Amino acid sequence: MATLQILGEDNYCALNQSQMGIGREEDNEIVIHDDTVSGYHALITIRPTASNKNEFEYILEDLDSTNQTFVNSREITKHTLKDGDIIRVGNTRLKFSMKDHAPPKNRFQATQKIRKL
Repeated sequence: MATLQILGEDNYCALNQSQMGIGREEDNEIVIHDDTVSGYHALITIRPTASNKNEFEYILEDLDSTNQTFVNSREITKHTLKDGDIIRVGNTRLKFSMKDHAPPKNRFQATQKIRKL
C-alpha cells in the first residue's frame, strides 16, 4: 500500500481509501496541524490505471488552498504522484512512497490520521 510520511518524523499514513482529504480540519482523512495548511487543502484520489485494473494511480489535487500545493518544489493543481515525490502543503513536507501496492477500499471513510503537533 502506498503511504505518506511527514519528512523527519516517524508518522505515516497508509493511502487505503479511494479518496483521502488532506487539511487542518479534523474530518479530513489526513489531518495536519500546521497553521499554513488550509482546512481542506488537497485531495488524493486512488484509481486503477487505464491500462491495468490491478495497478493504481494516485492523483493529488489542490483544493484552491490559500498556500497552494507543491510536488518536488513545483506548484500543482493536479498531479499524478510517483514513488519518492515530495509533497508540500503549507510548511509541511510529506514523502509519497509506493513500497507496497494494494487496492484501496472503495468507500471514502475515516482512516489513520497524520498529526503534526
